[in-house]
Amino acid sequence: MANKKISSLNSLGGTPDVADIIPITDVSDTTGSVNGTTKKVTVANLVAAAPQGDLVASNNLSDVASASTSRTNLGLGTAAVSASTDFSSAFFSIVSETTTARTLSDSDNGKVIACSNSGQVTITIPNGLASGFNCTIVQSGTGTVNIEGSGGATVNGISEKTSTAGQYASLNVIPVGSNAYILEGDGQIPPFENTYSLELDGLDDYVGTNATLNIYSASMWIKPDSTITSSSGGQVLLGGDGTNYRPLFIGSATSYVTNEVVGVAYGSGAFGTGSGVVLSSSSWHHIFIAWQTSSQSNAGSAGYDFWINGTLQNSASGAQSGGTPPTSPITITSLDIGRRQNSTQYYAGLVDEVALWSADVSGDIANIYNGGVPSDLNDINNVSTAPVNWWRMGDNNSGTGTTITDQGNGNDDGTVVNGSSGNTSPTYPTDTP
Repeated sequence: MANKKISSLNSLGGTPDVADIIPITDVSDTTGSVNGTTKKVTVANLVAAAPQGDLVASNNLSDVASASTSRTNLGLGTAAVSASTDFSSAFFSIVSETTTARTLSDSDNGKVIACSNSGQVTITIPNGLASGFNCTIVQSGTGTVNIEGSGGATVNGISEKTSTAGQYASLNVIPVGSNAYILEGDGQIPPFENTYSLELDGLDDYVGTNATLNIYSASMWIKPDSTITSSSGGQVLLGGDGTNYRPLFIGSATSYVTNEVVGVAYGSGAFGTGSGVVLSSSSWHHIFIAWQTSSQSNAGSAGYDFWINGTLQNSASGAQSGGTPPTSPITITSLDIGRRQNSTQYYAGLVDEVALWSADVSGDIANIYNGGVPSDLNDINNVSTAPVNWWRMGDNNSGTGTTITDQGNGNDDGTVVNGSSGNTSPTYPTDTP
C-alpha cells in the first residue's frame, strides 16, 4: 500500500469487519527499519485488548433484544423497573388484615398492617421478635385496633393509649429495648369489651389467688346453673383462708341469718339478704356488697349491705350462739373464687368480672352495674377508686390457659384449678352479661 496522508484515505463507508486491518508502527521492533516496523491490527485485536472487557455483544445493551437480560448483565435485577414507577416496595409492603386477631411475626417487620374489620381487632406482639422489629398499624375499617404484648413483650402508649383512635388512625410500633415497644400516632385508651366468662362445675373447680385485703366492697357477675332461692343449698362465691370464712355466698349457707339468698359470713356472725331475692338460672345477675359503718339497710348499724342488679336490698345480721356479728370488714388472705377453702360448697355456673376494693365504693354502684352491662372498673369515669383486684375471667388471656390475670392494683393473678365439667382445662364461654 502506497503511503498516503490520513486525509487522502477513503472513508470506510460501513461497519468494520473483524478482519479489517489498521496499520500501526511498532517502534520497539527495529527489524524492518531503525524507525520501527509497520504491523497490522484487526478490529478483533482491539476488542480483545479492551481493558474493561465490556465491549462484547452480550454486555452491550444495543446488541441484546431482551431488556431483562440487559438489566441482569448490568446487575440491576428488577429494581430498575419498580423504581422507575413505584418506590414503595423498596421501603414497605402492605398487609391486608380482615380478621379480628393477628399475632405479628418477623415477616411483618417494616410492613403496614391495614385492619379493615368492623369488629374490634387485637394485634398481639409476641416475645422474641427480631431486634429492631417495627411496623405500622392502620385502622382502615370501623373496628378499633387494640395492640398488646404477650409472653413477656411489653407495649406502652402515652397515657395508656394502646388502641387506634378511630377509622383511618394509625400507630407506629417502635422498638425501645429487648421485647419492649412504644406506640406513636393516633391512639386512645382501649375501649372496654367483655368477651368471655368462666365456667365452674360445682364439683371441684375454683380459681385460687394470693389476694390479701380488707374487703370493703366486692362486685361480681354470676349466672348459676340452677335457680337460687332462700331454700337452696349454699354455694360459696368468694372463700377466705379459714374453714369458716365465706365472705360471699349464695343460698342458705349458714344458720346465723334465715332466708338469706346472698350473704357474707365470717367469725361468729353473718349478714344476708331477705327471702324476696331470687337468682334465676336463665339470667346474669350482678352482686355488689359494701361495708357500711352506720347505714346498713336493716337497722342502721355497721355491716355489709347488698345490691342485687343495682338495687339495694333489705338485709339482716345474725350471730352464732353467744357471739355477735362482726364489727369490721373481713380480712382475706389467699382468696379462692368459687369455693369454701375446706373444699366444700363449690359454686356451679358462670362467673365474670370479679372485683374487690379496700374502700367503700357503693356511691359508684350505678356506674359499676352500668344498666346491666359490665363497665371498665379502671376508668375514673366509671368508679372513683380503682379496684385492688379485678379478675376478668378470660378477657385478659383470650379465653385460653389457666391463668386469670389480675387487672387491679394488687397484681394477684389467679389460677383455674380442675377446669370445668370434669375437664382438666378451663372452659371460657362467650356467654357474658
